[in-house]
Amino acid sequence: MKNQPNIEGLKSKIKFGIKFWLEFEGKSILGSGWAELLKNIEKNEEGSLTQAAKECSYSYKYAWNILKRIERRTGNPIVITGKGGSGGGGWVKLNEWGKFLLNVYQQYLEEIKKIEKSLSEKMINI
Repeated sequence: MKNQPNIEGLKSKIKFGIKFWLEFEGKSILGSGWAELLKNIEKNEEGSLTQAAKECSYSYKYAWNILKRIERRTGNPIVITGKGGSGGGGWVKLNEWGKFLLNVYQQYLEEIKKIEKSLSEKMINI
């Protein structure tokens, strides 16, 4: 037959990925981007939401809306905040609920990476 593709050459180009997110009562609350924001908040010692958002290429407002959206969907805030001085400079930190959600997300991510690796190794020989 004409124009048959070189299957052996194409096999090495096939990859796969697994996307997942956490849900709370059927509502999506945490995927990879939002989890990255929480991780950046957690590691940011100054408590700067602006900096955590910037590291995700989010605006401050978008990052704040993410935090509020998770709060609305779960019925519980995920951060504690503090006010700065007269020049502003407030801070934000994950509370226990926020830390719990981030931890659960990261544990699932570790398991999924193991599954991806295992599947990749099995699929090489097809």
